[in-house]
Amino acid sequence: MKIISRVLCATDFSDSSTKAVQYAEQLCVETGAELYLVHAFDTPETYTLSGQEHPRDPRLQQQLESILADSTLGAKLHRLQHAGPAGDVICWLAQDHECDLIVMGTHGRTGLKHLLFGSVAEHVLTHARCPVLTIRDRDPSEPRIPRPMVLPIMAPRFM
Repeated sequence: MKIISRVLCATDFSDSSTKAVQYAEQLCVETGAELYLVHAFDTPETYTLSGQEHPRDPRLQQQLESILADSTLGAKLHRLQHAGPAGDVICWLAQDHECDLIVMGTHGRTGLKHLLFGSVAEHVLTHARCPVLTIRDRDPSEPRIPRPMVLPIMAPRFM
């Protein structure tokens, strides 16, 4: 029995999601898993029921098709687009396709930016029915994590 047979990777075409796509592809190549490459987009102004799964903007489809165009996954690579709130769409598609893992990039916003823009990754971490792996695009100049300071335990004082 394979632990990972289907992986869903969400992309918003950003640098952090590009790194997540590369990671997901490598994972699928090594495990022989299928890869579902997903782009969730905001509901278009001219929304129709058929437009939910088939976007009006052909540039989105071309952009999605260009990702992993030279991949060795072949028939094990599926590209999906769906209208709706990104976090909800990602969780639902992972469940609907019985994915064992979700891989997605995170921008690593904190504080006010996080409050204003929210976090799709946080939503998916909270609501997904399968494990979620987040890939953060880190600045190479970011300092290393310092070694934690561990202090000796003080012996109790008896009176």
